[in-house]
Amino acid sequence: MGGGSGGGLASGCGRGGLPTGLLARSVMASGVARRYQLLVPAGHTGTTPMRLIFVFHGMGGDGDQIRSYFGFETEAAGEALFVYPDGLVRLQGRTGWGVEDLPFFDAMVDDIAASYCVDRERIFATGHSFGAYMSNQVACERGNMVRAIAVASGGLLGGTCAGPVAAWLEHGTTDATVPQSQGLAARDHWLTANGCSTTATPVTPSPCVTYDGCSVGHPVTWCSFQGGHYPLPAFGKQAIWDFLRAF
Repeated sequence: MGGGSGGGLASGCGRGGLPTGLLARSVMASGVARRYQLLVPAGHTGTTPMRLIFVFHGMGGDGDQIRSYFGFETEAAGEALFVYPDGLVRLQGRTGWGVEDLPFFDAMVDDIAASYCVDRERIFATGHSFGAYMSNQVACERGNMVRAIAVASGGLLGGTCAGPVAAWLEHGTTDATVPQSQGLAARDHWLTANGCSTTATPVTPSPCVTYDGCSVGHPVTWCSFQGGHYPLPAFGKQAIWDFLRAF
């Protein structure tokens, strides 16, 4: 786990007959009703604790958009619950994320865990672009809850940032929307937080590398690919799932 214990099994374990599929849900956070979608696999019985994976969208997007091009439900094959939250309109009339969304994250975890069988020791965050920034922030500020993150083309939002949290990061060399330097800064943060060395070992898929010497349970994998902000590399979805399923 990141910086402490997030709790064990959810109170929702043992409850049967709950809805499955893609569910529209809402929760109050900081006095505001917030919308998110929860994907519950058809095989969820309420007795087997499951991974809970948050997928954060980019600027101007929403849960539907990020699910359409970044979701990896097929790769997960029913082994995880997926959460697709909607950000609030923040920047020039476009949706986005900020540190003030952390209570929303907390509320979603509690809301889902009250109904479904969540393994609170296996909560993850992932996202693209602004969603990658938010995933890094969730890991920074909620390291006691988040086991690992997998992010594409994003950096750090700032604020209080601790660790360790396992991290998988990919970023294009010619990204003109979010310069790769932002992704490198995030990578370097996790290398320090996780006690890693500066040497790395090539891993599958190429061109990814995993850094040596990281603290037990907190690997850092970096994938620098030839390309920009879009399209994302074809290897990403399977590689992200392979990384998260190891925990």
